[in-house]
Amino acid sequence: MPILKSDLLVDHGNSRIKWALSGGGTWTPGDPIEARGKETDFSPLRGIEALQRILVSNSAGPQALVCLEDFCKGQWDLKPEILRAKTGQCDVTNSYVDPESLGSDRWLAMIAARQFCKGPLAVIDCGTAITCDALSADGVFLGGVINAGPETAAQALLSKAAHLDLNEMRFTGVFNTDTSSAVGSGTLVFAVGGVERVLTEFRAKLGEDFQVLMTGGWAKTLMPLMNVDAAVYPDLVLKGIQVIAGQEA
Repeated sequence: MPILKSDLLVDHGNSRIKWALSGGGTWTPGDPIEARGKETDFSPLRGIEALQRILVSNSAGPQALVCLEDFCKGQWDLKPEILRAKTGQCDVTNSYVDPESLGSDRWLAMIAARQFCKGPLAVIDCGTAITCDALSADGVFLGGVINAGPETAAQALLSKAAHLDLNEMRFTGVFNTDTSSAVGSGTLVFAVGGVERVLTEFRAKLGEDFQVLMTGGWAKTLMPLMNVDAAVYPDLVLKGIQVIAGQEA
């Protein structure tokens, strides 16, 4: 009996590398890997055998990609297929003048979101950066915004104001009586406030009944702080890669 080969799906972000195995109707997510450039520890992937393809969304830049490609070449003698945004794909239409300049992670997250929701929607990806993107009822990407994610914003603040400190990123309300809690809570609540303002602007085009999907490492932390109904989908980018992998099989 022939060995069933899987696809390795990789979402290479600036801080973490998320991955999953997909094939034959199966879905097996792995533990995220800390992205450290040449020092990245790819050992969680070493036990994987019988791969047919490696499909990658890369938002960490060319040097990080080279490190991943070198590992894949040495481990499986396979060259990863790098996914990029297109003019149109999987019922989603790109509105960028240069379609490929739209980040592949944003594009793939919208493709996945489209499979879950057929009406107008917003995709909020909360990682190293926070991206907020709007998709019309007929699948047209209307545009979005990008800003620093909570940890990125906090570290930027601390680098400019050495007298401040931060021990833990968690929300303890707005009446904080120590600097660390004030920085942690402030970073989170201002991130939420920015997202809610964007969603208010989205409502003018999407209508009152659009759905909000959140993904990324900070999604579960930010979602309970929001005054907007939202659903967390932890692996939207990987799910988008899975959709495309199925189309290209």
